[in-house]
Amino acid sequence: MKTDERPAPDLRAPVGTALFAGVFATYLASAYPTLSPYRDSGDLAAAALTLGVAHPPGYPLYALLGRTWLWLCAAGNPAYRLHALSALLGALAALALYLALTRRPRGETPSGRDLLSAACAALLLALAPAFRHLCVVSEMYSLLAFFGALVVLLLSPVGPPPAERAVCAAALALGVGAAGHQTLLGAGVLLLAAAPPRARAEGGVPWRLWGLCALFIGAGLLLFAYLPVRSWRSPVLDWGEPRSLEPFLRMLVRADYGGVRLHPERPAGLLLAAGWLDGLRLSARIFVSELGWAGALLLFWGALRAFSGGEGPSRRRLALAALAAFLLSGPLFIVWANLDPALPETYAILEPHLMLPLLFAALLAGLALRDLLRRWTSPAALAVLLALVAAGWSFPRGDAAWSRRGDYTAWDYGHGLLSSLPPGALLVDPDDPTAFTLSYLLQAHGLRPDVTPFLYFRTRWGYEQFRRRHPALVPSGEALSGQAFYAGVVGRALADGRPLRADLPQKAPNGLRAFPLGLSYRLSPATPTPAESARLVEESLRLHALLRRHPAPAREDFFSRHTSAYWASALNNLGIEVQRSGRDAEAGRVYLRALSIGPWLPEAWNNRGNAALAGGDLAAAEGCYRASLRERESSQVRYNLGRALLLGARYPEAEAVFSEAAKAGVVDAANDLGLVYLRTGRAEDAVAQWLRLLDRAPRYPNAYYNLSLAYAKLGDRARARAALEAYRSLETDPSARAEAESMLQRL
Repeated sequence: MKTDERPAPDLRAPVGTALFAGVFATYLASAYPTLSPYRDSGDLAAAALTLGVAHPPGYPLYALLGRTWLWLCAAGNPAYRLHALSALLGALAALALYLALTRRPRGETPSGRDLLSAACAALLLALAPAFRHLCVVSEMYSLLAFFGALVVLLLSPVGPPPAERAVCAAALALGVGAAGHQTLLGAGVLLLAAAPPRARAEGGVPWRLWGLCALFIGAGLLLFAYLPVRSWRSPVLDWGEPRSLEPFLRMLVRADYGGVRLHPERPAGLLLAAGWLDGLRLSARIFVSELGWAGALLLFWGALRAFSGGEGPSRRRLALAALAAFLLSGPLFIVWANLDPALPETYAILEPHLMLPLLFAALLAGLALRDLLRRWTSPAALAVLLALVAAGWSFPRGDAAWSRRGDYTAWDYGHGLLSSLPPGALLVDPDDPTAFTLSYLLQAHGLRPDVTPFLYFRTRWGYEQFRRRHPALVPSGEALSGQAFYAGVVGRALADGRPLRADLPQKAPNGLRAFPLGLSYRLSPATPTPAESARLVEESLRLHALLRRHPAPAREDFFSRHTSAYWASALNNLGIEVQRSGRDAEAGRVYLRALSIGPWLPEAWNNRGNAALAGGDLAAAEGCYRASLRERESSQVRYNLGRALLLGARYPEAEAVFSEAAKAGVVDAANDLGLVYLRTGRAEDAVAQWLRLLDRAPRYPNAYYNLSLAYAKLGDRARARAALEAYRSLETDPSARAEAESMLQRL
């Protein structure tokens, strides 16, 4: 009797389509609504919009592809459309990984378990916190991941080894992808080295193949020719002006942009034993956080299986190449970067460099899961395995916010800063986040063409570009250095009466004072009079009342917080000016506004405590100081806390706090510790404390004054008079000197 055997349906296409559509829709739904605060997002968006030259190494592929995408996709603001491009490329990268793991010879259908393992690997990649974050910003990192996955797909062995053309296509993709981000070259060459055996046939073919690969990589790298060609047309954004050989090479090696070191002040960790230990620990922590412990265990099993060759030599070569690429782009890179694991910015710096290692980790994890699914054939074992994988997945847990849909921090800050600038303002030496945000707003939305950011004057090309574009702002003669040119432009602006502004008060040049006005700082050569200061305070309060700000996201990432800090710091500095004018209650309200934006800002908590202390609210002052210390340890804030406790007659607590601050070198804390001793009836201990303080700081007047009180309490009038006379000789305040004279008369 014959049976009607039907082949199993091929579900690769519907599963892949559903996977791609789900990931793409998820990214679109969670993307930033407009300009992202992430790193260089504004610069890349402006480069794509204007077909300009972005910061080194120029990113020609992103500029060209981004401009094409903006032309094809006309719905939405430019920044969001570029976020959508990143989302598309990220979803395609996940799809390419899925296709690489499900490739089969013609006529062979992958099993349901193979499809399941491939889909899990693609989702492991797509939903890793760093990967999904970088797929919703206008940056080049999802482009890097897409070309990395494309190389993996082209080199993925299937049945009989493919012809050389697959390897050549992978080499071309590698070269083109490197024009998006150069780090693809290192990992991609390792994958090419694992070329399928047909392409590695004997008879001299390998040398010819490597020659062809080199030609195709070079053909892809020709996209870098965009930089000098476009620079010759003098685009609005022309970083480095790479129109001749020397500046072009400087662009490629990032000579004017900090080089290739992630932290220029720390040596490479590869040379230090401690660097290896810290780097490997940090790597383990990061990849467990990104993949979950289930994904990390699958990665480990996939690494072990790469050496066993259980699926044949072709698949073994791919697994070994993926493992080598993971180690090179992941743990070894983190060791080399040698960043401090304890600092919050360490992960933010490393995050974009996790795209490639996450791709290779997901590939190894997918191979491992497929191996386990083939071994565990019973339904019960399969259910247990899938339950363990689901339980140990990092999604949707983790510190990263799930959606950036409500994050307007960069948009609000950029608009607020521009609204704070008077007509014709010169914004001197802004930070990269400020400069890139304004670059996008000025180019994409045509805002405030009268504002001139004064940038890149420390480089030769920046100097020449500014002279050419803004001749009315440049002093006569040739500047001998960037600092001299900076001083000349600032001096010319002051002489012409042009408004000078900065984005941070520490940017004020020598001899100029910064005063907070809205989100900018007014730079002027003279300290404002009390009347002028009061007028500036009122103007700044009025500006802040007019500035619009969306509600802060529920969970800010590092860069959103960094951008919000400009706003919170401006209010904090305004509160200082309000408090200087004697309006402590109003200053307290301004500090509260700063804390509503940046509740993690320790300076605002401390200053709010100072305002409460001046108003006599000891409980509020204590709470603010403790909140400041929770955010960041500070011996000065600890001393302020001790003052609140001392004024509240909580002497044991004040003594403990003053002792800690005094050990940290706060002279006032050592002095007030003596006051605690004196007020608790320990006059001898108080005398000893002040004498020790005067051994360290012999010209500290308050210690002499307090010492005279202690000696008087002990009945030693002669020493009390001597201490009081020393105080009078050091004190410069006339009223304090008069008080000392009166006390001397009484003694």
